Amino acid sequence: MELKHLTTFLSVARHLNFTRAAHELGYAQSSVTAQIKALEADLGVRLFERLGRRVALTDSGRELCAHAPALLSHAQQAREAVHGAADDPRKIKSTLRIAAPESLCAYRLPPVLRCLQDRFPLLQVVFGPAGRVPLVTSLSNGTLDVGFLLEETVDEPMLHAERIAHEPMRLVAPPAHRLCSCPSVTTEDLASETLLLIEQGCAQRAVMDRELRNEGIHPTTMEFVSMEALKRCATAGLGVAMLPAMSVVDEVGRGELVVLPWTRRVVLDIFLVRHKDRRPTRVLREITQIAGQHWTPSGH
Repeated sequence: MELKHLTTFLSVARHLNFTRAAHELGYAQSSVTAQIKALEADLGVRLFERLGRRVALTDSGRELCAHAPALLSHAQQAREAVHGAADDPRKIKSTLRIAAPESLCAYRLPPVLRCLQDRFPLLQVVFGPAGRVPLVTSLSNGTLDVGFLLEETVDEPMLHAERIAHEPMRLVAPPAHRLCSCPSVTTEDLASETLLLIEQGCAQRAVMDRELRNEGIHPTTMEFVSMEALKRCATAGLGVAMLPAMSVVDEVGRGELVVLPWTRRVVLDIFLVRHKDRRPTRVLREITQIAGQHWTPSGH
């Protein structure tokens, strides 16, 4: 069983698409197909099956997902030890698969990844946005190495979660909004407003929904799947929004949005999460340290 075949298998399992896996790995699609067939022949089982135009993992494929990341992690640690890379990060050549919610991808992770790249110039990073449910699923089945979540708490039995930083939420509106002139704004004051909300499944949405229930109010709402779209609609005057402080710094600085004096203080936490059984490699230990150094609590 070749290690490169396991890497290819995890890429196909993550995307459930041979073409996207080939693009991610820099292979021709025929090469990806050949590697998967070789791995299936070696193991004597089918790992994928086609359901119409879709690709799905078989039971054997799902079982391999649970073991392949640990095998690759142990192999990487062996390489580090043999080649002295444990003492010289410039010699580490591996792939790190990272995911995080859109807000963290856009506003928190870029400087962390830049620092990681400086320390590990041979490291290949596969990085993209993911909501809480797909991120947790990918970590649990081993198709993702590490993730970051913006949550009140993380309680997943298969995951190890480490709190890295705090992130205050800000209630914002365009400068001409009537609430901008108020000395204080309560949740009850939002009853007659249009609220711009991110889709369900995000911690900030759960917090706002709970606030509205506690006050017994039912304002008009607009729901968005993209935080950037939500923010742009807020600056355009469509309504009031609750957003992470990090995401509105530029708009507030330019006077496009105003932070309302909300009497409710809401703070979420940023967690680094990985599979509880995954032994952290040098790269995983370093990204934890780098994130902790870069992410001082906003608003403090």
